[in-house]
Amino acid sequence: MSVSDLKPGVIYECQICRSKKIYEILDLGHSGLCDSLLRKDDLNKYEKSYPLKLFKCKNCHLLQINYVVDNKEVFHLDYPYKSGITKTLKDLLHSTSKYAVKNFEFSKNPLAIDIGSNDGTLLEGFKNQGFKVLGVEPTNIAKLANKKGIKTIQKFFDTKTAQYIRKKFQKAEVITGTNIFAHINKLDSLMKGVKSLINIKNGIFVTESHYAVNILDEMQFDSIYHEHLRFYLLRPLIFLLNKYGFKVIDASRIPNYAGSIRVTATLNKNIQPKKSVKKLINQEKKRGFYSEKKYKQYANKVIKVKKDLTELLWKLRLKRKRIVGVGCPGRSITLLAYCNITSQLIDYIAEQSSSLKLNMFTPSTHIKIIDEKYMIKYQPDYALILSWHYGKNVMKNLRNKGYKGKFIMPLPKPRIIN
Repeated sequence: MSVSDLKPGVIYECQICRSKKIYEILDLGHSGLCDSLLRKDDLNKYEKSYPLKLFKCKNCHLLQINYVVDNKEVFHLDYPYKSGITKTLKDLLHSTSKYAVKNFEFSKNPLAIDIGSNDGTLLEGFKNQGFKVLGVEPTNIAKLANKKGIKTIQKFFDTKTAQYIRKKFQKAEVITGTNIFAHINKLDSLMKGVKSLINIKNGIFVTESHYAVNILDEMQFDSIYHEHLRFYLLRPLIFLLNKYGFKVIDASRIPNYAGSIRVTATLNKNIQPKKSVKKLINQEKKRGFYSEKKYKQYANKVIKVKKDLTELLWKLRLKRKRIVGVGCPGRSITLLAYCNITSQLIDYIAEQSSSLKLNMFTPSTHIKIIDEKYMIKYQPDYALILSWHYGKNVMKNLRNKGYKGKFIMPLPKPRIIN
């Protein structure tokens, strides 16, 4: 039985094995879309929000949310995220091309395709390694990629787009899907498209997704939002890729986005899997990620974190302390909405001067996003690090820019850092 392309609305079966045996782990309430920020004029208008619940499949062990928002709403034309906004993230994305070149052999002038390529940062790495590159990106960020010389098709990736690419370009020796592999609701179309474009002899399909182990170990409930339909363990990933004739030949944990899993697959049946594949599955099994007990404990911990964080913020606020948020990644929207952190608790959110999010407001909680220069000038008492997954770098950068106040790290455990 093949994987289904999902339609918007509630999901009643597992997204990859179609079993009805899915059960709720965590209810995070309702939230707006993390990258559908509001303008000032929108604040008094009707605002859409959607249920956000985490489920697990008893059959294949896939972690997943059970509500699909139309991709055209999630990845709208004015999508404000740029993957190359910080050096840290740029370096992490360039590590994909370094990994590929170090571990696999390619022909002369090979083609690398990135699905959901955003501003082309990942493909810059492949271009530097001598690859021809092609991005596929549905939002207007594609225009930024083309301006800097990364050829990008502005479309959603599906079988029609794959057909178009196949006519215009050569077969790809590398196809990448970083994070987008957990985002796309038309998973069947994605897999069929990838299969039709990849070089069978020496082509590799490299996916990088938020790793379910990190989601639980580090209390990363904030990375559960409507873009992220699935959170993979290795076993369900192998199950999914096998359905389309792909063999998983390598798997490793990488630091991207506060903990991801990089999985490499091929259609070449003669290439044998590395020991890393079996090793990672055994680690997952040994640590209880295929049992229900782990997830009950996780849900209880999330509820406690919410209580502890809101109590901490309210105590400071009642002492008339000024608190601001720092960074507005997509994951911050879940944290703010679930913990009911509004402008009653934090004055504003500070973002880098180059951010596309400046002067916008967060969905659901309506907090204004402003240039971090204002924060440095007026020195709030506390900075709540919403980009906590890059916490050390964020704090170091703010100190270098002249911030003298204290920091609040919300996760994995709420705490104040002097």
